[in-house]
Amino acid sequence: MNKSFFLLAFGLTVHIAVFCQGDTLIIKADTLPAKKEFVQQDIKDWLADRKIIKRKPPPKNFLLIIPIIASNPTAGFIFGGGFTYAFKVNQAYPRVSSITANATYSTRGLLNLNMKSNAFVWKDRLVLNGDWRFLINHETTYGLGTTKYTSGYIDINGYQTSTDSLGQALQYNQVRIHETGSIKIFGNFFAGLGIHYDQFYNIIDKNDTAISYHYLYSVKHGFNPSEYVGSGLSLNLLFDSRDNQVNAYKGYYANINYRVNLKALSSTENSATLLTEFRAFYPLDGQEKHRHILGFWYYGSFVASGNVPYLLLPALGYDQRQRTGRGYTFGRFRGEDMMYGETEYRFPISRYTGILGGVLFANCTTTSDKTHDVMLFDYLRAGYGGGLRIMMDKTSRTRLEIDAGIADRSVGFYLGAQETF
Repeated sequence: MNKSFFLLAFGLTVHIAVFCQGDTLIIKADTLPAKKEFVQQDIKDWLADRKIIKRKPPPKNFLLIIPIIASNPTAGFIFGGGFTYAFKVNQAYPRVSSITANATYSTRGLLNLNMKSNAFVWKDRLVLNGDWRFLINHETTYGLGTTKYTSGYIDINGYQTSTDSLGQALQYNQVRIHETGSIKIFGNFFAGLGIHYDQFYNIIDKNDTAISYHYLYSVKHGFNPSEYVGSGLSLNLLFDSRDNQVNAYKGYYANINYRVNLKALSSTENSATLLTEFRAFYPLDGQEKHRHILGFWYYGSFVASGNVPYLLLPALGYDQRQRTGRGYTFGRFRGEDMMYGETEYRFPISRYTGILGGVLFANCTTTSDKTHDVMLFDYLRAGYGGGLRIMMDKTSRTRLEIDAGIADRSVGFYLGAQETF
């Protein structure tokens, strides 16, 4: 069933690319601007030009709903849906807010409910950043460090679809409530505080405890292998000069978040973690067109002090939007410290409308395992790939993304909305 799904998805992607590219070449002259100048359009313009729908004024806000269908050896058949909503709280101010959420259920009882938000309110002077989740989840884990190879698998949106003999099965329930509020200090600088609560319970390790990565780590650091909590407060520093928070053509984004987990706030142990992030976007064809973009993304997560539970350690795919590590599954690499870097080239395929675009990307990950003297940069794991972008709404710049990533003996397919970073 998986092979048929992949062949169908690949064939559909190729046909979309050929159809849209071919249409750009044979499109009627009266649907193009004079002198064949580039004017950004979206899929609604394309449909209106062909009288399939009536042309309407551009909406102030945009909602995109995406169905989710997948399969997993442990979860079984997965079905559900998700949405992304791009909007401005106040149309008089430039910053674009967004909310993404999805809900999935599997035939074997696994449940994923999550909502992520990045909202600018109070005349763009306050930014609220949220990550709320409830999971009855299954994960394949590989221990700490970037030393271990993979036997080979395929995944969809970070969820593994085939069994890997080198991985260990871990099932758990999770409740996450993360909310950060940062107030504008001056210019593009913000500072604020956050609350963070992560509870893991009903943790079932399906491996012999003598070889279990999760069990051995938990016992060594004084955690109950079946449940634990990380709860605390954070200090947040933010810089954001991007011209659009959904799909940036230019500008910079930087974030520093220092979190302290406290027993006084129900945390199992006292500890501190540091998150650092930086993104940069450069237009390669002048300040007016913004059709060729080079983007850079750095993401670093570190245990600053104390001991952190296994499932709260920095890991691939554990960022707020779960976008790190295209080509690998969630949690593929984990450690006390993690550094991740990615670069992406975004380019147009539709020559005059920008409806269809493409991306090429490459990424690299390194994590530590201090118990076995594995430090950052001792081992590097890379991934690369490409994909298509379909402009769904030109006002918010929301694009549908269809990606394929290739990594260390693994392949990943990704369907989503908005940009990876």
